[in-house]
Formats: sequence, C-alpha cells, structure tokens
Amino acid sequence: MAELYGIMFWGLEKRRRRMDIGQRLKIAREAIGYTLEEAEQKSGIGKSSLSEFENAKREPKFSQLSRLAEVYKRTIEFFFADEPPIENIMLWRDAPNTEEKVKETETEFQQLCQQYHKLEVLTGEVKRVALPHADVTKTEDFDFRQAELFAKYVRDSFRLGDIPIASLKRRLEEVYYIKIFYLDFAGSAISIVSEEFGPAILLNGKNKQWRRSYDLAHELFHLLTWGVFRSETKEVSEYEEKLADAFASRLLMPEEYINDRVKSSTDDEGQISFDQLDDIARELDVSLVALIYRIASIYRFKKEETAKYIKATEQYLKFLKPRESYKPNKLPERYYDLAQRALREGKLSLMQFAKYMGISYRKAHEYLVEDEDFKDEKVSISFA
Repeated sequence: MAELYGIMFWGLEKRRRRMDIGQRLKIAREAIGYTLEEAEQKSGIGKSSLSEFENAKREPKFSQLSRLAEVYKRTIEFFFADEPPIENIMLWRDAPNTEEKVKETETEFQQLCQQYHKLEVLTGEVKRVALPHADVTKTEDFDFRQAELFAKYVRDSFRLGDIPIASLKRRLEEVYYIKIFYLDFAGSAISIVSEEFGPAILLNGKNKQWRRSYDLAHELFHLLTWGVFRSETKEVSEYEEKLADAFASRLLMPEEYINDRVKSSTDDEGQISFDQLDDIARELDVSLVALIYRIASIYRFKKEETAKYIKATEQYLKFLKPRESYKPNKLPERYYDLAQRALREGKLSLMQFAKYMGISYRKAHEYLVEDEDFKDEKVSISFA
C-alpha cells in the first residue's frame, strides 16, 4: 500500500502488465463513449482501419495516432506507456442522464488534469501536500455532528475567517495544489483523487456564482473524506451527499458570524427583514434559501417554521433582481503560469502550448518575446 496526497492507494507497487497500442486505442475510444462509427466520423479514419488498429492487425501511422489522440483527448504518450492506464473514480454531483455526456465530460476533465500535471513535471513544480482529514475512519461512524465539527476544523485549519468563500478557492489551489477547472457541461460538479495527478474538482461554469461556491465546498468534503468513503465503494450514497451538504453549509456560513450579523440587524421585536438577510447571504456568497436553512439550524426552528420561511423566501426572490454572476476562467492561474514558464524554458513546444492553453497557433506566437534574456534575471536578497 502506498500513500499520495494523504490518501491511501492499494497496489501502486505492483508490476503491471504491458499493453499494446491497439488495446489502448480501444480503451481510449470506449472511455470517451464513442462507437467505431462515431470515431470514424470524428477522426476521418475508416471504421475498418480503426478496427484493425484495435485488434492489432496493423499499427496506425503516426499521423493517424496523433489524430486519434486529439479525438480521444489523450496524449501521444498514453499509447506508448508500459503500464495499463490508471482507472480513476469520478464522483458526480447531479450527473447528466446520458452515458455519452458523462463520458465526454469525464474525458475532457481528466485530460485537463493530466495536462496540468505534465506542466508541473516539466517545470519541477510537482507538489504533494497532505490534506486535512477527519478523525473518523469508518463510514458508519460519520454522522452529521462529525460533518459539522469537521467543517469547523477545516475552516480553522485553512484560516478562512468570517467570509470563508473569499479565500477558499485560492487556498485550495495555491496552498494545497488542488486542481480546479470550469467547463460548461450538463451537471454541477465532479471530484476526483487520482494517484496519477492528485486531487481535482470540476465545476460548471454556467452555474451562478453562489451555486459554484456551494458546489466547491461540497466537493471539498468528498476530497477530504476520500479515504473514508471510497475505501468501501465507488458510488456516492444519498447519505454521503447529505453529509457533504451539511459540511458545505457549516464551512461557508460560520455560526459566530451569522450570530453577530443577525443580532446587529434585528429590530426591537427580534425580527429581521428579508432585505437584510439577503445582504448577509450576498456577503457570504451563498443563496438566500441556503442562509435560511442555516439560520433555521442555528436557532433551532421547528420544521413548520422553516417551511414557512422558505416559502416566503421563494416569494421574495420572485421580485428581486438576480445577483450579478461573473464567468470564471476555464483554467487555474497556476496552470497558465506553469504553461508559460514551460514555453519560455523550451520544455513545451509552441504547438503543445497552444493545445494546453486552448488557443490557436497564431495566438500562441504572441506569448513569445524577442528578447528572452529576462528569464535569466534574478533578484538578489541580502539577509541580515
């Protein structure tokens, strides 16, 4: 057994059976959910040739292999590797109904993660930082009280302060090196802990900002408890999802802060307006409905009271202008920085750089500078 990123994996030391190119071509095609007919249509390579490649009756030309790598969203190196491909478990939040959309999204997400990891390797910036973990080691012992306590522990460990979402994403990316991407896809989010490239999260760029914030905290729970829940099953139970929701709620909406804000906003009769509650929700970057549920939990509202306030909230929101929501960048800032560094150092070709950045070859030329002597410049620091 071996440990990576604070997560235990079985069998990393075992010698794996070598696979030929044909087997890998079939694995790559099936992983993205294409039939031979669809692969023919997208690649321009005949169905009979594809079948012969996969059955090792003949090998593809390098140009054909390059084209298939592009269509299947794989690297050329994937087809020549000695070891069988690593099977990654991907946890979905609100997965799409069709298997085709699931596979396409998973394949693109995995490609981005692998490219990010390749950039880390090329620049010598591979980082492995152990994530916080819960004291509970058995799934049957992980209850809602444990989820609440764990959320407070994580918030304190990350030093997130009164407005956790303000610094959560940056700390996850820059301190714990979690790979976070945004794509427009059917579904809400995916999380993964890979022995190949580490922990990663995919969020839906089409969702509202407050929804992405909640999804980020929700998926963080899955990453931090991977060793607890994934040791027994690859599937996510409804109970685990509820624990993740409870964790996200407690992480993003600290009880102390909400208490202070509510006390300072209530009138002499102990009442607070929906306008004031919406201000608090906006500050915390959560939905008003989520805040009402959190307040109901803190102040122990009865079930009937909670239902009444939720209904009133939904009516209030019908007459409220929707919050502005920014469109996030697809790639993390650190990904961009590593790609440019790899290009400057000659470790990434211009063609590869364009592919990794998702830009045209002509656009990639703009990242080249005539005078590259600056890259050898260093800052001198004198320590007293």
